[in-house]
Amino acid sequence: MALCRCSELHSNPKGYKNSYIISKRPVGYPQSSSICGRNGCQNPGLIWLTKEEEKMYRDGERVFSFKSAVSKVKIL
Repeated sequence: MALCRCSELHSNPKGYKNSYIISKRPVGYPQSSSICGRNGCQNPGLIWLTKEEEKMYRDGERVFSFKSAVSKVKIL
């Protein structure tokens, strides 16, 4: 599951169940609606992908879901 974190304060995130290996910019970054998911942070966020998602990205996928499944994000 993709993860949204800002590059200023929360780069290279560590997940409890997932390892995130690469970040991509959401469409419109930094003026996108993707905001860092950390409590108290309102910086524009990059979308971090797991190894499996990174393979999907290389294969042409551009829409990814977050863990909570309440929304999806489109990346460049």
